[in-house]
Amino acid sequence: MSGEKRFIIGTIIVTVLVIVAAVMFSSSGNKSSNNTDLSGPKVNSNLLVRADSEKISSPSAQATLVEFGDFQCPACGAYHSLVQQVLDQFKGKLNFVFRNFPLTSIHQNAQIAAQTAVAAGLQGKFFDMYNLLYENQSEWSDLGNPRDTFDKYAQSLHLDINKFNSDIDSKKVQDLIQEDVNDANSLGVDATPTFYLNGVKLNNPSGFDEFSNLVKTAIKDIPITQSPAAEAYHVHVDFKVYLNDIPVDFSLAKYQSVEGKELDPYVHLHDGNGKIIHFHKKDVTFGEFFKSLKMQLSNDCFVMDSGKKYCNINGTTLKMYVNGKENNQFDKYVPNDLDRILITYGNDNQVVITKQIGSVTNDACIYSLKCPERGKPPTENCVGGLGTNCTE
Repeated sequence: MSGEKRFIIGTIIVTVLVIVAAVMFSSSGNKSSNNTDLSGPKVNSNLLVRADSEKISSPSAQATLVEFGDFQCPACGAYHSLVQQVLDQFKGKLNFVFRNFPLTSIHQNAQIAAQTAVAAGLQGKFFDMYNLLYENQSEWSDLGNPRDTFDKYAQSLHLDINKFNSDIDSKKVQDLIQEDVNDANSLGVDATPTFYLNGVKLNNPSGFDEFSNLVKTAIKDIPITQSPAAEAYHVHVDFKVYLNDIPVDFSLAKYQSVEGKELDPYVHLHDGNGKIIHFHKKDVTFGEFFKSLKMQLSNDCFVMDSGKKYCNINGTTLKMYVNGKENNQFDKYVPNDLDRILITYGNDNQVVITKQIGSVTNDACIYSLKCPERGKPPTENCVGGLGTNCTE
């Protein structure tokens, strides 16, 4: 082969390689610039909606919303009213399908609640029962046996009670629920609620406006784009407050948050535990926590929710200790995971203060799963407002 031919062939090869590299770079660049499009591939529609799935539908509907939910899940209960608002706004334009995904490992009444709804569905009253179960979730969630309560709901819907009670435990009802669970597992659903809009899995909307805009996009048949899901943030802090040597009891109901009635969606106490603070957002200060309890903390005063003040006066001072060391940031301090914090007023005796510091529990590590040798944390109810990434 002549040198001229070798030169020509070499030039062609180099040109091809340059073109391939340019295409790859362009593709990579496009992908990077389009990083807000998180719609992803649509999932198998046969796994989302079955012929026997419970649905609210209209021939004129232009979009379909599917929810995998658990009737005992507090987060699902919080989203229930949001879903109803969306369905009202887009009546006739949006189909809605509910699939049962009871989380039986953490919700003792989830399965029987699902059976109750499906049994009502056999008499054409699924969504009537669906509404009653979510609207009255706090009434039956913690009952040892909620069947009498569910019978009351069935009676209010004028169901045939004998048929209803027969259907609840029937193989047909249990098979319908299992079909939903099987499809959820095939789709990789691992939390409730999980929503799909026109086959695209949603990052749970943080409010009505976001949910509404997503549906408007789907109805217009525009590809669904979403903001990235909020990064899960859940840290725990041990704390204690002594006022004139008397510890404040934060386990009282008035200081505790429950789903849908959070004193603050991002920082709170819950499940009757007054020693562990839960933070669901970065940069929340210690002062914001006390403000949520209608208290005030500053570097020279602690004010109880009753209005009683404990302020620096006549040599009596307010002190704050973080992990055993005095800290003067007070209300401006941003707690870190596993902090042990003491607020104390009225005693400057270092021996007493050392004992108070030692009385602050060291249980945050259990809740944050940082000390598995101490066992698993107790089951926690999901407490956090919409948009806090609180799902179950």
